[in-house]
Amino acid sequence: MKLATYLPRILWLVGGSLLLIDPALGESVENAHAAASDPCAKSVLHCESQGNGDPIIALHGLGGTLYSWRELRNRFPNHQLILLDLKGAGDSPKPHDKHYSIRDQAALILKFIDDNDLKNLTLMGNSYGGAVALFLAIELKDSGRLVSLILIDSGGYNQDLQSHLTILRTPLVGWLVLHLLSPRALVRKVLRDSYYDHHKITDPQVDVYARAIASPGGRYGLLQTARQAIPKDIDCITAKYKTITVPTLILWGSNDRIIPRTIGERLHRDIPNSTLETVPKSGHVPQEEQPDDTMRYITEFFRLMGQRP
Repeated sequence: MKLATYLPRILWLVGGSLLLIDPALGESVENAHAAASDPCAKSVLHCESQGNGDPIIALHGLGGTLYSWRELRNRFPNHQLILLDLKGAGDSPKPHDKHYSIRDQAALILKFIDDNDLKNLTLMGNSYGGAVALFLAIELKDSGRLVSLILIDSGGYNQDLQSHLTILRTPLVGWLVLHLLSPRALVRKVLRDSYYDHHKITDPQVDVYARAIASPGGRYGLLQTARQAIPKDIDCITAKYKTITVPTLILWGSNDRIIPRTIGERLHRDIPNSTLETVPKSGHVPQEEQPDDTMRYITEFFRLMGQRP
């Protein structure tokens, strides 16, 4: 009799509890699914991701951050755009160690690619980020993961090295430059050398890059990255560029004073399935200075591969 009396009340309490728990369960499942689809959720490097579709990993230049791709955000509606701060840059870790070589940078990105099982991947790199992208393209050439490569005023040879890199690689001089000049002065000088039209350089832009250099470990990370930018076996690496067979777009600013266009022409000769295009009225960072023209060439590149950006 007692059980029969209390059974309706027990059932009502159980049912009410399930109603309260169920939304929480649904939210947990939804959050877990979002985390699983967000490649940045398990990245050691600072990472920002937007959109859905085949992935594009964008890699910035020396002294830069993922902020250098800000003008290309929301321009890849059919892809997942993944922006990474390289080790020692932006908001990524800046440990006081000696592992800042191109191989070290590439190893972190390869782990990121494997951890997220990224396929149909496009690598896009500017300047030093282009050199890292080239090394990654060699490492990924037999994996079936990489489908295309975009190089923007890219490094990649032990030839015609940019003046900023040469200064930072010079013993003592590089350290003195980073510690005697304020980060804002340093950034403004580099941007003036990198831009064709100096009027397009903004104070917020200077602030973002200066903040990264002034952050704990920022100067150390930049200095180590510069010192280790040219691998000892660079000639062996460049000899493998001819093994990169994926469609490759090489973009060059018409007025690049940092890395001359002859480097782009050499890349074009060495990479079999490549196209070389010039971005007018642009310096070393056309994705920042001339984003519309940069996207016009990228859009055409994807179109020729039967894709949309």
